[in-house]
Amino acid sequence: MIQLIARIEAHPNQSEQLASIIEGVIAPSRAEEGCLTYQAHRAIDAPNVFYFYEQWRDRDAFDQHVASLHYQAYRADSAHLVADRALTFLHDISK
Repeated sequence: MIQLIARIEAHPNQSEQLASIIEGVIAPSRAEEGCLTYQAHRAIDAPNVFYFYEQWRDRDAFDQHVASLHYQAYRADSAHLVADRALTFLHDISK
């Protein structure tokens, strides 16, 4: 399984537009065959910062997600709104 957290920070005064674009990518991402979890969050104390928590069946499923038309449209539509983007891949150590 692939697990990750993505942190996306909008440029000042661009967070509402970015939130709208993010909302549009949630349903098609969740509908992907290899998607186990796809959650988008907005920071309460920093409303221009968004987090995604994702779980994918395997690396192939994640790669297919990144190559999907809806993800590519999301990246293109949001590129000018994003000040910073970081991905952190996770290893589950809870037992």
